[in-house]
Amino acid sequence: MKDRKIQIIDSTLRDGNHTVNNNFNLDDIKTIVGKLDKLGADFIEVGYGFGSGYFQKEGYATDHEILETALKESKNSKIAILVFPDKVDLEVYKKLLVKELGLVRLAVQASNVEPAKEYIRLAKEKNIKVGGFMMMASRLSAEEIGKEAVKLKEYGADNITITDSAGAMEPSKVIEVMEVVKSKTNLSLGFHTHDNLGLAVGNSMAAVDSGADFIDTAIGGLGAGAGNTRTELLAAVLHKEGYQVNADMFEAISSVKTLREIIEKYGVDVKDMGDLILIGYYGIYSAFIKLVNKLSEKYNVSKKVLIEEIAAKGFVPGDEEKIEYLAKTLS
Repeated sequence: MKDRKIQIIDSTLRDGNHTVNNNFNLDDIKTIVGKLDKLGADFIEVGYGFGSGYFQKEGYATDHEILETALKESKNSKIAILVFPDKVDLEVYKKLLVKELGLVRLAVQASNVEPAKEYIRLAKEKNIKVGGFMMMASRLSAEEIGKEAVKLKEYGADNITITDSAGAMEPSKVIEVMEVVKSKTNLSLGFHTHDNLGLAVGNSMAAVDSGADFIDTAIGGLGAGAGNTRTELLAAVLHKEGYQVNADMFEAISSVKTLREIIEKYGVDVKDMGDLILIGYYGIYSAFIKLVNKLSEKYNVSKKVLIEEIAAKGFVPGDEEKIEYLAKTLS
């Protein structure tokens, strides 16, 4: 049913932090949380277990500082935390389970979820929603994943995220896995992937169409390896497909510029696809992008408004003079 709600778990602060060697500072965190909160991310996820002094340089934020800052700065989005049981002992973990948390996810190999058992129990004792984050799912068959997923349900997990850590799955595999896990557990399901094969959005939509309730994303796709599903791109596709989604496509697109300004000091960049997303979303002729950029600057007209009007009037190749006249009238 395509009118159902799909939630976004934005992992820019977690998976994206890997790309800068876990060196986001507190000002970076505050700015990114503010942007994610404004665009309507349902959850803003931080990590715990990789940044606890493993990679930090003096002056940069530790995992605990990132968590505290995210909890303080977010006004509307819930804060999620991804915990690696093999890197966070139980005594430290207990201190993380504060009532303000919206979700705890436990990162375990899809082939062996047992390390999550005690961590799930402790979260349930605190009445905090908790899920299993099944990594490297591409290496296993759907039935093998389903067998381990059943264990997570038995441990008390509220949800399960199928995690394509290598970006190696294809849509048919995603569909098969989601359907098997859903049939065996009937839990709320999510999907996390990387764009190694250029299938991040396609696989995310395959997961949604197969019953996923939430999808992991990142602004600009900022994440390890080839990056994650882009928040701004998935929001556009979900809207076009008729799903309900809190994430505002236009705010997400504008957030890419802010993120690029932050990460450039770390020698990292992401492509700004904002104009291309708008053209695809509104369905105008792709080659108009150069004209739109030129006229937007010449007549001081919003590119978004100009693209919307071009789409509304149905302009096609050969209508360039009409488009310039339109831009002039909008100025």
